Amino acid sequence: MEIAGRREHGTTRRRPLEVFRADERGALRSLPSTRWRPVLWREASVHQDIHVLVDRGLYSVPWRLVGKRVQTRTTPSSVEIYFDDVRVATHDRVAPGQRSTNEDHLPPERRDLRHRSRGYWVERAAAVHSEIECFIEEVFDSDDVLYQLRVAQQIVRLLEGYPKDRALAACRRARFHGNYSYGGLKNVLVRALDREPLPVVLDPIVEPDARPRFARDVQELLQLPLENNDAPH
Repeated sequence: MEIAGRREHGTTRRRPLEVFRADERGALRSLPSTRWRPVLWREASVHQDIHVLVDRGLYSVPWRLVGKRVQTRTTPSSVEIYFDDVRVATHDRVAPGQRSTNEDHLPPERRDLRHRSRGYWVERAAAVHSEIECFIEEVFDSDDVLYQLRVAQQIVRLLEGYPKDRALAACRRARFHGNYSYGGLKNVLVRALDREPLPVVLDPIVEPDARPRFARDVQELLQLPLENNDAPH
């Protein structure tokens, strides 16, 4: 600037620095208050799990858009998703391999299934009744190999849809028979078996003075002759 700006221009016969100071500087505007951020637009497909893949991160969209093509607008800090030129989702950026899910994007009947911790479903069962809480604990512990999360989710949601007295009776019948499956418990409720009384288990009656049929007194056994174990076989 100090050299070329002072050199007389071959066409205008004026020095650029003088032109800038006289004509151009007054027309300049101040810099924007926020720094310019690069923006990248791309197309993406909505997968069956209602997420789109952007830079190896997963971002949710409303479930009705499954299978559709959408446009993504990404900046270093955010991801915006558009369908038919309408913004349908906004997320903060996540690291590769992670996902950002808005629960409002899920179908209403599947929103609570996002909760995958044992404690969450035990607490929901406890909100119905303490016996149902114990039953769900037993459901989780009923298989040492397979994690029973899906079964517990189904059972809790099933019992929440019935009156408390029926839910309790169904759990008691299931525990009595050692049945910790969703299908078995649902069958009890559908067939109204929870309204039937539980079978009565009678303890065997043992007379305190009764002598077992083949019992022998110790003295009687000691008086028996010993066999000759040296006899040839």
